[in-house]
Amino acid sequence: MKKAFRNAAKSVRVSGMALMGVICAAGLSSCGDDDSSWCGHKHVAVEQPAADEENHAAPDQTVEAQQKELLDYMIFTIGDKVRQQAAQPMWREDVRDMRNKLEAYLTHLKETGADAMTIVRLGLLLADATRDMAAYSRAEGLYQDTLKDLDALPEDVRAGVPARRIRSALSNGIGSCYLMQRKFTEALPHYEEALRLDKELYDSLAPADGQPLPEGEEMSDDLAQVAADVLSSYRCLGECQALADDPEQARETYQKGNALAVQMTHLRPGMSIQYIRLLSALGNLESGVGEPKKALAAWARAAKVADMLRRSAPTPAIRLQAMRFLRELEASAKAVQPQIRQQEEETQQTTEQD
Repeated sequence: MKKAFRNAAKSVRVSGMALMGVICAAGLSSCGDDDSSWCGHKHVAVEQPAADEENHAAPDQTVEAQQKELLDYMIFTIGDKVRQQAAQPMWREDVRDMRNKLEAYLTHLKETGADAMTIVRLGLLLADATRDMAAYSRAEGLYQDTLKDLDALPEDVRAGVPARRIRSALSNGIGSCYLMQRKFTEALPHYEEALRLDKELYDSLAPADGQPLPEGEEMSDDLAQVAADVLSSYRCLGECQALADDPEQARETYQKGNALAVQMTHLRPGMSIQYIRLLSALGNLESGVGEPKKALAAWARAAKVADMLRRSAPTPAIRLQAMRFLRELEASAKAVQPQIRQQEEETQQTTEQD
């Protein structure tokens, strides 16, 4: 029994040292923070892709097309970035002003018979912004209105990946409205529906028979986005289950998400970010139920993914986000060290008495 204890204690110390080593190797003191999306419940938004040098303002585009492209970028990319600052007091009025402008623009689009898919996408963004302003009842109404607009689209459009991702995001948004009001029982079916939709879409896009996902550019953007969505939905459902005082069910949900991520093998940045968040949530759960060793193991896996992301991220913003994850994980690991030492001492005392 003493030998078993020594082996277990050594395993925990090695995990802790490995986690700290990864974090220290990242050079944490040299970076700043990114956006505030670390522990939020918002779903992956369907954003307008950022224009690049090859497709932005091409010579054969008309002025009208260029204006529409710029307007889409301002609304669906910049607007969503502004929305994410709702929790920051200094930005709150700017977010409110942006939300009101979005609502006025949505009304204008509906009155002028604009493209129906644009109306649906804008409706989702407006509902998310309203939710983030803590106007939950109003936000739920906007989510439901957008769902009706989505259902009115032609069948072939509804069957496409963008529309199916939006449907999941709407379910997730309604769930978040309930969760933020601590109505966990009401939130659960909406998170379950979001996960069902994401998993169904992922299964339709991923290779059959458990084959690994394509690497690099061979992986389609649709598959990469949906893979990130499904990992996000596993985390959101697990967090809701944990808050609803069902840690066993939450652990099972997190572990299913972890198993899927392991099968994915090749993770793009967006997928890595959601996997890190899922593993961090699993660690938080284990720590909260008095399992600091299991928590440390989950955070160590998250730190490994975060460090790989830091090394390979294509943009400085993603590298900074990876660094922030590492700092969060370092703080969590330090916080459970006293619990681990206490458990080791108690186990050693029990062993000596036996």
